[in-house]
This record gives sequence, structure tokens and C-alpha cells, in this order.
Amino acid sequence: MSSQVFLVLPSKGRLFQPSLDLLGSSGLITYFPNDRSYQAISRLKGLSIVFNRAADIPKMVENGVVDLGITGRDLVKESGVDVEEILPLNYGHAKLVLAAPSSRFGDLNDLLKKESFKVATEFPNIARSFFQSLNVNAEIISVEGTSETMPNLGLSDCIVSVMSTGTTLLVHGLKVLSTIMDSQAVLIGNRNSLKNPEKHPIIGSIISIIQATQMAQGKKLLMMNVPEECLKEVISCLPCMSGPTISKVESREPMWEVITVVDSDKVFEVVYNVKNKGARDILVLNIDKVII
Repeated sequence: MSSQVFLVLPSKGRLFQPSLDLLGSSGLITYFPNDRSYQAISRLKGLSIVFNRAADIPKMVENGVVDLGITGRDLVKESGVDVEEILPLNYGHAKLVLAAPSSRFGDLNDLLKKESFKVATEFPNIARSFFQSLNVNAEIISVEGTSETMPNLGLSDCIVSVMSTGTTLLVHGLKVLSTIMDSQAVLIGNRNSLKNPEKHPIIGSIISIIQATQMAQGKKLLMMNVPEECLKEVISCLPCMSGPTISKVESREPMWEVITVVDSDKVFEVVYNVKNKGARDILVLNIDKVII
């Protein structure tokens, strides 16, 4: 009998809704009561889905409180945990940057010329490591919540903060002096859980379902009927994953059904091309999952 597998998702913040959307579209979450609930219902037998602060998830996974977790790569690095990064999830993209008032510093060298300076950050471990790599002694001030106001209040010279669009930095008169790391949402796992033979089937299913859902995002299924005399020309202008599926159509004239997968942003171009080459009865369909 398989053991129970626990997967923890961010309970709020920029990763909450995209994580909920991913697991919802994958079918792993079938019911989520509301944003005050700390658990969701899954149709996958043996899987329990819970919610917690994104910053706490790396430690929860490392300690074996849960088996799997979705959080930011920056939070994993800040926590210094020993977990396995299983999958990048391609959302929650952000940069961890060093920023300072543009009125005081033109570039990183301007900051480093100061004999001493204060750095406000929610990421003290990453910040400390960054300045150590530059052989610079900086006073790290650990803050919770926003750090962007600290330089303007005279409480720090610069900040190390997460930047998604850069708008918040601009509003506070801050400019990026250096990019420390790129981050995105990742699926992480407890090393012992990943080796546990009883949990392996469920964990393997979770990973496969998420991968299949990710592959389907941004793709469309294209189906069409093609007269035999046009078949080669139509196929020649089809982008496809490994080759189109072609089958004989029972019709008065020689006809073939052609099926392929197309990137969403190219679908109108492809439809235009195949129609001009003689394709008929063209259907464009959404894809739920792609399993290779």
C-alpha cells in the first residue's frame, strides 16, 4: 500500500495563484475551498495538498514535514537547505537585485567606493554571500516586508530585493546596480522521500502530470483534411513535435487527415499557409496535456 505524499504550495504572494492554476489545470487539485483554507482536495489517491508561507516551504521540505513543495528558487537558496530541485515551473520569474538611489550612485563601483555601507534586505544570507564574493564588508540589515523605503528613510544605503517588473524600484527612486540571481517557481523534493519506494509511484505521477501540463501550455492541436495532390506541400510547411499524424480519409476523392501540434503564437500563420496549400476543414483545438 502506498504511503501518503504531502505537497505544500504557497499560501499567498506572487506564487500563490499561478501554483493554484497549474495544479488546477493539471487535475491534481479538484477543489479549493477559499484562500483562507490551508488544504485542497486532490483526485490523485494518496496525495494531500496543503498551503504555507513560501519562505517556510524549503525548510518544511528539507525536514520531511512534507515530501514536495512549490516555492521560489531564491527562497530555496536563502534558506540554505539540502533539497532536490525537481522541476523549474516557468512562472514567478523574477531577479534578485542590488539596488540603490539613482541620485547617489551611478553604478556598483560608486557604492563599493564607500568605506562602509548598510544593506537592507529580506535575503540576508544571499546578500552576505554576494558581498563576500566581492571581498566587501557590508552591514546587512535583515527586514521583513518591503525594503524599498529604507534608503529614502536614511536607514540603509542600498537594498537587495526581488524585482519582477522594476516598477516598485522606479517609484522609490532606486536603480539596479547588479543582478545577483534569476529566480522562478520550482518544484522541490525531500531527498529521503524521493528515495522511498512506497512514495515513488505517487511522486512519479505528480511529476509526470505537471510536466505534461507544462508541455501543453502555449500549444494547439491542428487537424485538417488534405487532398492527396496537396499532401506534400501542406506537410512541408508544418512545424511539429516529431512529425504529423497522417491517416486515410474515406471520401470520394483521395483525401488524408493530418494532425499536428503547433505553438499558439504561430497557429494563425500555419493555418494561413496550409489553407493556401490546399488544406480543408481545419480545426484548432486546445490541448490539456502532452505526454511524451
